[in-house]
This record gives sequence, structure tokens and C-alpha cells, in this order.
Amino acid sequence: MTGMSRRTFLSLSTAVAAGTATTFLTGCGSSTTGKGEAASAKVKLPSYIPFTKIKPDLAPSSKGLSAGFLSYPKELVRSVAKTPGDGSEVTLLTEIWVQPPLPKGSNDHWQKVNKELGIDLTAILGTDPGYEEKFPAIIAGGDLPDLMWIPPNQGLQHIAQLLEGECADITEYVSGDAVKDYPNLAAMTPAHWKTAVVNGKIWGAPSPYPALGQVYGGNPRIWDKADGFSARSTDEFLAKCKEVTGGKVWALEPIYSNAVSVLSQCYGAPNKWAREKDGSVTFWMESDEYAEALNFVQKLKKAGVFYPGDPKMADAYLKMAQGSIGAVVYANPSGARKDTRTNDPSLAAEILIPFDADGHKANAHYHAFGTIGYTAIKKGSEKRVRMLLDVLNYLAAPFGSKEREFLEFGEEGADFTYDKQGFPQRTKKGKQQVEGLFSGLTTATTSPFVLAPSLFPGTHGADDVRDIYAVEQKLIETAIPNAAVGHYSDAYTQYYGRMSTEANDLINDIVAGRKRMSEWKPFWSEWGPRGLDQMKKQYQKSLDQNP
Repeated sequence: MTGMSRRTFLSLSTAVAAGTATTFLTGCGSSTTGKGEAASAKVKLPSYIPFTKIKPDLAPSSKGLSAGFLSYPKELVRSVAKTPGDGSEVTLLTEIWVQPPLPKGSNDHWQKVNKELGIDLTAILGTDPGYEEKFPAIIAGGDLPDLMWIPPNQGLQHIAQLLEGECADITEYVSGDAVKDYPNLAAMTPAHWKTAVVNGKIWGAPSPYPALGQVYGGNPRIWDKADGFSARSTDEFLAKCKEVTGGKVWALEPIYSNAVSVLSQCYGAPNKWAREKDGSVTFWMESDEYAEALNFVQKLKKAGVFYPGDPKMADAYLKMAQGSIGAVVYANPSGARKDTRTNDPSLAAEILIPFDADGHKANAHYHAFGTIGYTAIKKGSEKRVRMLLDVLNYLAAPFGSKEREFLEFGEEGADFTYDKQGFPQRTKKGKQQVEGLFSGLTTATTSPFVLAPSLFPGTHGADDVRDIYAVEQKLIETAIPNAAVGHYSDAYTQYYGRMSTEANDLINDIVAGRKRMSEWKPFWSEWGPRGLDQMKKQYQKSLDQNP
């Protein structure tokens, strides 16, 4: 996905801090409490059937390791056998992350997309921010779009009721081997499909996103002074941060909650929700390990290694590229390398691998959610629903396919040309007509994420692919899942937003010295009866019934 804001990138990771997108979207007041908790885990997910007509240079894995391509495939393949549409009108509500395209009536590429898909597509393109207002306004209008993208991180409420009342249950069409009818959708992993499960039913096509989560990305020009951006202990990390801090340079960005989030991995804290040996459920922020990470971040602050700015600063990425901040938290490893190349093509971010902290064995990396939502289908006849699934299957065409090149770049000569490395590059017309439309279509659904040289600005793309693939291999080895993925809690949607805000405010106050570390544990004791205990009980019930 191109052009996402820093707010969105990080929210895709932090939205999962309390559970799954399914959980987040099943709004307050749902009538499905209880049944939904168990049923969401029982559904038989689609079979995972990788697309084998295209061979990457670096193989993916079912655990979430990204496929890697060192060059653009010389021979593109067809992934869709026939035109999916039936000539009818189709409306799509989705979000874009770049400038809007020219309108359909004056957009040649849009007309070609319609011909390829075999439909008359009208795309309602929301923006970031703004989608959280557009979505309910469209739904309240009563004339629902045929296809609706539902994100995990924008606070949409009462989604369960919307799905049950107005959307097509596609479980029988994609569950198990039934998904073979849609080969591009079948290439998505079960982890992708879990995000589209509510109340024991599958409601849409997922929108895949990198499986690995937040990391510290560092400026190697700054960390070379300390023999690289790595550490074997908290003492070494603190010493290195002190070593690179001085003059107009600080080791770390001042977003303290991000620092605690990444460093809590080193202490072996849970990945958001953990299943204990006795069957109980623990929220990561209430764990002893998270508290120790917070205490360590407080020590970093006292040592003066954080940039002296707003803990919600928006320009940390740029300041890192300019050399005033040594390390910034990114949504994932590929995003870290891409961003630094964007700001300075000669700069290649180093990724901090979790280290053992203060006697703790690091749990290593936290698996991220792996999608940015899913696209649901309005209720209709089986023929209509299957036709729309065929359209979504086309939109999920994999990297290296003719369909994917067409959707992303348009027509050679008019919309794009191949660069010296053989990768498509949009022309001025392509930027006006193709880029914005593709952003919306790929938000609706797309193929699993791949590493390719074109992802990274500059001339070192193949090296970047190898580097980030190697980083992913290290992180994947001992990465741990979020125990709540695929499970349901009504209480989460009701209480988490306020709880999270208060927790992050307290983190800022503790690190800044306005409040004491001794106030952290009582905060969670107080939140128990205010909603946290209810979340934990609902997750535990679901996990007991469906381990």
C-alpha cells in the first residue's frame, strides 16, 4: 500500500493492541454477545493454496515471511481465466491514500478497468482522515454499496448488525476447499481470513498487509559511532543511546508509548493478549514484563537520549533522515527501509532485533495483524454474490501477473514505461488516472505483500529486498501471536478506546517524570472493574471453547 500517513501506518499496528479487527469492529450493543465469542473461532477458514505459476527469488512461508523478488518477472502470467463481471453496475466504498484520480467520465484507465472487470464500476473514494465519517454517512443513506471496505482501526461501530442485516455471508463460497473457485483469494493465509470472521461467518475478502509488526528503524550514519544499531542487553542499549546522543543529535524519537511497545518484546511481554497456563487471559500492559519495559524507558528518558520534542511529533521520520534523531518506530521492517530511502535514497534503515533484557529471555517479535480490513458484499442472489467474489478475485491478482500490472500501472506507453531495471513507472497520465484508482482498489483487497526492488526508492532495491528478507527471517523465528486473534469480545469495543487513551497518557506522564512508576500497577487494578475484567472473561470463554 502506497502513500499511507504515519498516523495510519502506526495505527494499523496499535489497533491490534487490544485484539483483532473483528473484535474492534463488532460495535457496542451487539445482540450477538456470547454466541459470537465462540462461533468466530469455530468457522472453517478457507484453505491456503499458494499461487504457484509465479516463482519468487526468496520464498514466503505460512508463518508470514514475505516473498522476495530481486527483479521484475520477465514473463507475466494470467491469474484470471475469464472476465469476472456480468455487465452490471457495481458500487464500491473504499479508501485512498494518495491524490484522487480523474473522475470516471474523464478517466480512460477507469473505463479500461471496467472493461477488464466486465462491470460498470463506481468507486466512492474516502480519504485518510475522513473515512470514519464517510462510512456511516453512506450507510445511513440507506442505499448500500455493493462492496464495502471495513477497516480495523477507524472506530466504526455496530458492524456486526450491519453484516447480519445487510451483507452476504460468504462462508459456504470460500470456507475450506470451496475457495478454490477463487484462486487469487485462495493464496491468502488463514491469518488473513480471520480478520473477516464475525459471529462464526466469513463476510468478505481480506486486504493483506505485512505480517510483522512495529520495529525500531535506525539511521546507520548515527549508530556507526556505537558499532551499529544492535544490542545484547539493556545496559548495552542504554550505553549506545548515550554514546550517539550529543550536540544536535538524540538517539530516539520522543514517542514514549512506541518505545515501550517495541522494547517490551525484549522483556518477554505478551503480544497484546496472552493465554496463561491456568487458562486465564492477560493484557500485555498489565504484565510485569511490560512494567519493566516502561521502567527502562523511564531510565532512557532520565539519560537524556530522547529527542526533546512533542511525544506526538509528526515529523520524526524526516528528522531521522536529516540526522537529528537516531531511531524511530515504524509499522514494520519494510516500511522502515522504504521511508528512509524516500527521505534520502542513500540512507538504508537498520532494524533493531529484540535482545534479552535484564535477565529476561526476549519473546522476540510480535506478529502484527496482517491485514488492513476486508471488503464485505451486499446481500443478493447467489449468482450476484459469486460474480462480486469473482471481481474481488481479479483485484487480488498476485505480483507478476498481467492483471496486477494492469491494475497498478495501466497500459504500457500511455500510463507507464519500464525503467532501466525493468520495473513499470507511471507516466504523468498514469499518476493522474491510475494511481488514485489503484489505491482504492488495492485497499478493497489485494494479494499478499511481497518484497520487490520497486518498493524501495533509489538504486539499491535488490539489496534492500535481501536485507529486509533477512530481517524478517530473524524476526519470524521466534515471533509470537496474539492469543485473541480469531476471538470476540463485545467489551473490547465498548471500553478499549478510553482505556488506551488513559494508559498512553499515563505512560507519557511517568516517562516525563510528572507521575511515579508506582502509579502504573494501581491504574490496571482500577481498570479491572471498569471493563478490562469483562474483556478478559469474554476472551477466556471463547478460548476455553475453541483453544
